[in-house]
Amino acid sequence: MRGVDAAKRLVAELEKRTLIVNRLITASGGQLTVTEPLDGEIEINVGGTVLCVPRKPLLLPGVSDSFIAYLLLHHLDGLPKDTDGHPFLDADPIYMDWLCNEVANVGAADAQAETHEIKLTGDHSTDNASLFWHEIFFANKIDLNITRQDRQDADMGEASADASTPLGALNRSAVSVEKALDDIKTAVRQVMDEHQQLLKFHRVMGPFLKSADGQGDEIKGVRLMGKTVSTTEATLTFIGTDKRLYTTFDSTGPVTCISPAHFMKVVDFARRQRVASVGDIVKPPTAPNQRQLTTDCSMYGLTTESVSGPVLWADEMQWIIELTKKRNVTTTLLFKSSRDTFGYQSFLNKVTGKSGLLFALRHGDTHRFGCFIDGQLKPPNDLTQTSGKYDVPLFFYSLSGAFTKPTKIELPGQGQKVEVAGTQGAVRSNKGQPIGKVAIARGRLWLGFARPGPAADLSSCQQWISKDDIPNGYGGEINTKDETFLHLASRPDLTCDEMEVYHLQVNGA
Repeated sequence: MRGVDAAKRLVAELEKRTLIVNRLITASGGQLTVTEPLDGEIEINVGGTVLCVPRKPLLLPGVSDSFIAYLLLHHLDGLPKDTDGHPFLDADPIYMDWLCNEVANVGAADAQAETHEIKLTGDHSTDNASLFWHEIFFANKIDLNITRQDRQDADMGEASADASTPLGALNRSAVSVEKALDDIKTAVRQVMDEHQQLLKFHRVMGPFLKSADGQGDEIKGVRLMGKTVSTTEATLTFIGTDKRLYTTFDSTGPVTCISPAHFMKVVDFARRQRVASVGDIVKPPTAPNQRQLTTDCSMYGLTTESVSGPVLWADEMQWIIELTKKRNVTTTLLFKSSRDTFGYQSFLNKVTGKSGLLFALRHGDTHRFGCFIDGQLKPPNDLTQTSGKYDVPLFFYSLSGAFTKPTKIELPGQGQKVEVAGTQGAVRSNKGQPIGKVAIARGRLWLGFARPGPAADLSSCQQWISKDDIPNGYGGEINTKDETFLHLASRPDLTCDEMEVYHLQVNGA
């Protein structure tokens, strides 16, 4: 009986996890199975160009486990729609046109009992944009039971809808309790693995899907020399509403001051920055006339330097918003160091006057942390002075490195203070030494830190938390000189690799 009871508990666990997976698929407009005719085509608007993708080759080996195949077969309804009703993919139409042709080649080869491997060759193999999009759409893989079932349906056309599910396998093979237990355990592990794969898919593909509140989903396009170039409001806002790229898409007239090829590269560089994954490096576009392309990028508000991907995943951002207990929040990226530099004046220009500032810092490849300030940074009118310490609610958080899971760190009341220096001033330590530009939580986070200071820019930081304020689960480094202080980076004195500041604004406030 114990074995039977254990089997029942495992079946209940399997059903619960399967339900979680199914809800994750359908929550953003996904379908559990392919319902459209396999001999048909998918029409999709990619960056302003409508492309056709044959459906059946998306189910063939070598293609079916790619993110793009899963997106087009199961999440097409989750994409924004253009005015003609086409699903819209905010990606490079040049790369996607090549990929659609390659998918068709796979189908043609299969029809002749041959194979065709999709790989970047020629100019695509060295083009920064093609390499970026290929990594996102094709090199990323997902292998779910539902996609395996779709492949069986495409090959045989007669597989039972539930014949290959974990529960179906269990029902066929449960000749003994022991065998049943093994089958269920295997099925539970499979569903747990699929859950992790889906979480990765949603993290990487999330920027392409419709947002829950519709924010940023509007598709905007311009015409130049008979061609339409389109992107989303989210991409344009990410680059900056004060940039010429944003105002160009708000104009009704054609674009005439730049070549179509260069303009498409500028827009694509902007969208690549927005949709990049955590840890990515977004390399600038290249062209035969690189000097002119550099000028064109600058004209529209972009540099031709590599830009780091985001510090936060979208689900991590949502987790932090929930920690603030604010509702109906709009998030805007105010400052990004790889885009705006670590210069203090650049930083102040972006964040001053905004209330509700979320700081996100990355140190190396492993440690990501930050803080939320429920108020403003207030630089003094006298550029040589500081604001003095002032009260403001705040908390810290760790996303990776110091803890095994995202963790909130709350501070005592005396730690809820901030001090900001003028551009020619410095915040001083308790001993009166000038050591930084911004002291958050009474120096638990210093920006522009040095001894003596301040440092030349904000990348030089110091971060520490009293051991008494650290929640359970800390797995970071212990300060061997003083074990009463722990840190959220890999060491207390650090050079920040990327810093972002977001404005969390409550709509209607």
